[in-house]
Amino acid sequence: MNSLRRITGNSLLSKVYQESRRILSVRFLYSEPFLGLDKYAEARQRTSSRLGSMRENFYNRMKSQLSNPAKSMIFTEDLKTVIHSCDDNPEELELCVQMMKRFHKQNKELRFGTFIFGPVALRLFYHLQKTDLMGEVFNDPELDGFFDQLKSYLLCMNLCFKNGKYSEVIESFEECQQKKLGDSKFPREVVVLTTGACYKLNTPESFQLATNIVTQAREGNFTVLRKSLNFVAALALQQNKPDVALEILSSMPGNRWIVVNNLRLTALTDLNRIQDVFTILREVVEQNITRQQRPLGEICQSTVDHIKQAVDSANDKETSHTFEQLARSLTEGNCVTSRTMDDLLCVEIRPRPFPRDDNSSYSFGRRNDFSDGPFREREKQSFSGDSQPGRRRFAGLAEEF
Repeated sequence: MNSLRRITGNSLLSKVYQESRRILSVRFLYSEPFLGLDKYAEARQRTSSRLGSMRENFYNRMKSQLSNPAKSMIFTEDLKTVIHSCDDNPEELELCVQMMKRFHKQNKELRFGTFIFGPVALRLFYHLQKTDLMGEVFNDPELDGFFDQLKSYLLCMNLCFKNGKYSEVIESFEECQQKKLGDSKFPREVVVLTTGACYKLNTPESFQLATNIVTQAREGNFTVLRKSLNFVAALALQQNKPDVALEILSSMPGNRWIVVNNLRLTALTDLNRIQDVFTILREVVEQNITRQQRPLGEICQSTVDHIKQAVDSANDKETSHTFEQLARSLTEGNCVTSRTMDDLLCVEIRPRPFPRDDNSSYSFGRRNDFSDGPFREREKQSFSGDSQPGRRRFAGLAEEF
C-alpha cells in the first residue's frame, strides 16, 4: 500500500486518497467464517497441541536455521507450523516474516510444493490484529508476488475497512486490477469492499469513483452484487443525488429487499414523490402474511422520520392523515426497526456453501438449479487450506477460495 503516489496520477483518485475524516462506525464487511479465520484458529489449536512441550526447541531450531551463514532451506511444513503457532510478540513475528522472505526467495529459484502461503500468512496478522505489520509485509519488496492472490487482497482490504482505512481499500482495488488477479477485472467481493469504502468516505470524488466502477463493470457484463449497488445508491443519496440513486435501485426490481426498500423510500422522498412512497408503505403493511411470519424491522425509524419531515413540509392535511395511518400500521405490525441504514448496509457477509457451475461465475444468467441433497465434502470445506488444486466456492464468492 506504499505505492499510493505511484497509482494516484489520476486527479480524481488523488482527491479520494487525500480525504481524511473521523469515522463514526467501523466494522468488518466479511465475517470471520467467510474469510477462513475460524478454520485458521482451529488449525492454530491443533498445531499448539502437536508442538506441546517441544515448542521452544522448535523455535530455537528455526532461529538457528535463519542465522546459519550457509542459508539453510526453509521447508514448507516448518513455515506452516510457525504461521499457525506464532504468538503476539516481536521476536516470533520477526522470525515468521524472515522465514517467509527466505522461503519466497528460494521458491523463485526452485519450487516443488503447491501450497500458497499468502492468504494463510495474512490470516496470522488478521488473527493477531496486526494491521500495520500486515501493511508493511504486504508491500515489502522482498515479498513481491507472495501475496498475489485475490483472497490475500480480500483479507487485507477487509481488515483495512474494519480499521477505517478506506483510502487504502481503494488503493488495493487499483493494485488488484493492475495485477489482473483472478478471472475478472472486477472481482465481485473486491468491488463490494471498494464501493463500501467509497460510501464511507462520502465525498464527490469517491462518489464519482464508485459510479465509474459499477458502470464499467456492468458495461463489461461482469456481475455486480446487490450489496455494491446498495452502497453506491446510499452514497448518491448522501451526495444529494436522489435521481441517480433511484436509477441504480431500478435495476433491482421488487420490494423484497429491506435495504433496497429503505433506499428507494428515501430517494422518492427526496424527489418529493410522496404518493409513490405511500404505495411502497402500503405494500409493506398489506403483505398477505401473518404477523408472526412478517420479518421484523422492514423500515428504518430514520426512514420514517425522513418521510415525516417531507410530509410536514408539504403542509397538506390529507397527505398528513394518510401518513399517520401508515406510520401507525407499520408500528403495530412490528415493521419499524431502530437500526440505521448504515447498520443494514454494513451487515456482515457470511458464507453459504453450495456447488457452483464454473462457467457461470461471472455471468448475469440464472444460476443452475441445485439439488437439496447433502453437500459433498469438497463444498463443505472452508478456504483456509490453500493448496492450488482444490476449488472451494461460497455464495457471493466469485473466485476460487
